Amino acid sequence: MTIIVGETQRTQLKAAVSRARAHPVPWGELKQTTTARDATNTEHIEDGHESPSAEIVKLPFGYVVAITFEEQPAGMCLHISVSGPWPRVPPNMVVCAMVFSALNLAPEADDVWTEELLIEGNPNCRVFNALWVVEPALGEQPRRTKTS
Repeated sequence: MTIIVGETQRTQLKAAVSRARAHPVPWGELKQTTTARDATNTEHIEDGHESPSAEIVKLPFGYVVAITFEEQPAGMCLHISVSGPWPRVPPNMVVCAMVFSALNLAPEADDVWTEELLIEGNPNCRVFNALWVVEPALGEQPRRTKTS
């Protein structure tokens, strides 16, 4: 089996999480750029890998991970997007699981979805997204906790 996430990548991913945590995306900004998840017309969505707020980690074999922390109504959330080397094909779930495991995240995210984005000029690229509520908003109960 090919290892996509080795020690070098694990270090890069953890550093990206730290950088992203230092500058979370405010809810006001996120609300303006969020589109309906069931929308199929993605020509208006900008290049997902050029977002100034996302920390990017390039993995072997053309996989790319974008990491942000976001202020959302549920609280502070960790949002990880994984794209693969093939346009129109979402990344393999084993690769996503390797990324999440490398970051010691709970095995089940609070929300998951796929979407189409324009990536490096290629339209309709499928991206797998996962979101964990890491700091619930006041009055909210945590759904899951990170594993150590």
